[in-house]
Amino acid sequence: MPERSFRTETWTEDNWFQELSRDQRYLSIYLGTNNHCKQSGVYHVTLVTMAFETKFSDVELPELLKSLSPEVEWYPEDNTIWVKNFLRQQAKSPKFVTAAISSLLNGNFSEDLIAEFELYNQALLSPDIRPQLSLTKRECVIIRDNFRCLYCSKEITDPADYEMDHITPRLKGGKDHYQNLATSCFSCNHRKLDKTPDEAEMITPQPGTFHAAQAAYLLKNDEERKNKWLALFPQRVAVADSILGNIVQSSLISYQLKSTYSLTPDPKSITSSDKGVRVEGKGEAIPPGKSEIEENLSEGDRKVISIWCSVKGFSMPNEEAAKLVASLRTEFPDVDILAESKSWVARKLSEPLKPGSRPSSQIWNWMRKAREFETKGGERYGAHRPGDQESSAERLRQSLK
Repeated sequence: MPERSFRTETWTEDNWFQELSRDQRYLSIYLGTNNHCKQSGVYHVTLVTMAFETKFSDVELPELLKSLSPEVEWYPEDNTIWVKNFLRQQAKSPKFVTAAISSLLNGNFSEDLIAEFELYNQALLSPDIRPQLSLTKRECVIIRDNFRCLYCSKEITDPADYEMDHITPRLKGGKDHYQNLATSCFSCNHRKLDKTPDEAEMITPQPGTFHAAQAAYLLKNDEERKNKWLALFPQRVAVADSILGNIVQSSLISYQLKSTYSLTPDPKSITSSDKGVRVEGKGEAIPPGKSEIEENLSEGDRKVISIWCSVKGFSMPNEEAAKLVASLRTEFPDVDILAESKSWVARKLSEPLKPGSRPSSQIWNWMRKAREFETKGGERYGAHRPGDQESSAERLRQSLK
């Protein structure tokens, strides 16, 4: 168990702690001092375990845990706790910070949580890491939705008015992926709470898949959108150029965005169900030629497609194969696409493709099963996110060397 200290000033000088109830104080102290807590302050612990150790009931614990936000974040879908100021209070030496990074990278946590951790603790991390921050999922969602509430279409200009909402609540099985996340204003979020949109008699948003690289493309090419982003996240002003500069753009992503997003949208082209999600472009986009696609594909994507093509009977146009790779990287960011493609090809040696079969569907299902295997406790894939974009996890890993 890592050694940790408790600041005596907490009882008299910590304004947040002063406003807590007796039960909230007890729980907050427990979360930073139990045997499960790692040097990073991020760790896995089940509701049942917390109830047993604190003597709170598993009925009252969820509300208590949520009441400690934003100082303590609870992610019930994967039994994760993040005591956000833990590292700041406990880090007495570079060795402790190194141990914190190691515990985070080896703990099977999501890339989004690692990115949030990196941003929150940037003052403690190596200068080599700080300039290479990435966009968080919270930022990407509102960038995707063009800074409008997907329930009432209100434009969000005040940070206090922005809530990232789970369309299907996490307590009802909703996942923490882009297709289940929507920008919400404070009033709509308060009205919806832990209900589904149907239960709350509200519009049901239907956002599509998304990726940080797409968000970066929008910010790079739309000054107005970038200004709105910085107005809501003023702490990003100093590192904005670094964030956008460190996200590698592929011609495929650029082409898809030019076809999907209008940087100067016509309000008449936005339907009631699509406001802030999908905006029709003005005019027809010209698809890239075959040579352009091959030339601009990343080395990793070329390898993936080359491996697919080694399968007897595999037939897919280059543009379609490139789109498939991009879709896989967006939908399965925690899966090593190259490694799993090699595994799929190895399987095809004993189960060749049949005439008329759809290899794209087979590959997609293979990646889905690979993710399910990991989710259910199988061996972890590499900690860094596949593709050209260096992940927060990989940057933190490099800092240990």
